[in-house]
Amino acid sequence: MKIILLGTGDAFSSDGRASMAILIDGEYKILLDCSPQVIHSLRRSGYAPNQVQYLFVTHLHGDHAGGLPLLTLNLMHREKGKIQVSGPPGLAQFADTVYSSFYGIGSVSDVLEIRPLSNDYPFDFAFMEGVHARQNYMYKIVVDGKKIVYTGDTSKMDLNEFAYRADYLFHEAAELDEERAKKYGHTTPEQAAEVAREADVRNLVLVHRPALTNQQMSRVRDVFPNTLFPDDLDVLNP
Repeated sequence: MKIILLGTGDAFSSDGRASMAILIDGEYKILLDCSPQVIHSLRRSGYAPNQVQYLFVTHLHGDHAGGLPLLTLNLMHREKGKIQVSGPPGLAQFADTVYSSFYGIGSVSDVLEIRPLSNDYPFDFAFMEGVHARQNYMYKIVVDGKKIVYTGDTSKMDLNEFAYRADYLFHEAAELDEERAKKYGHTTPEQAAEVAREADVRNLVLVHRPALTNQQMSRVRDVFPNTLFPDDLDVLNP
C-alpha cells in the first residue's frame, strides 16, 4: 500500500503546489478530492485516470472539486472507464453543470457513477460533517489494515473519537491566524497539531497549507512531533 500526495497546496497554489488531491493505492485505488490539477498529478505519478475506482469529494469548492470536468473528459475520450463518486449533497448537479459549461459533449453519468455517501463500500468507511463555508465532509477509510482520516476544509474540531489512533490524519492547515481560520472555516497548523495530539494519532500530515517557514514548522512539531509537511507527489508507505 502507498499514499500519493497529488496536491498539498491551498486554493492559491502556494509555493507552486497543486490544490488538494490524495490517492490511496492499496487493495482499492481511492481518490480523495479532485483538484483542477489532478489529471496532471496522476500522470506524473504514473497513473491513468481510469485506474481510480472510488472518488470522495469533501466539498464543492473549486480547488477540491474543480478537476471533475477534466476527469470526466478523460474518461469519455482518452482512457475509457467509470468511477464511483460520492460527496456532499449537490455533487451530481455540480458535476453536470460544470462539465456542461466546460465541454458540453456527452453525459457525466456515462463515466461518473455519483452516489450519496453511505457505508456501502468494500472497505471500512465513515464520514462526519466539518465546519466550513460550504458543506464539507471528513472521511475515515480503513484499507489494508491502515486507518486514514482526511478532513477536507474545516475549522478546528474535536476528532478524538473519529480520528482516534489513526495511522494518518491528513489535516488542512490553510490559515496562519486563528481569527481568520475561524472566520473562513479553516484550521491553523498549530490547531491541527493539537487535534492530532488529542486524538492520539500516529502521524499528522499537514495539507492544504500555505508556505511555512522552518520556525513555523518547528512550532508545530513542538505540539505534535510526528508531523509531516509533504510536497506534491511525495509518497507515504504505511
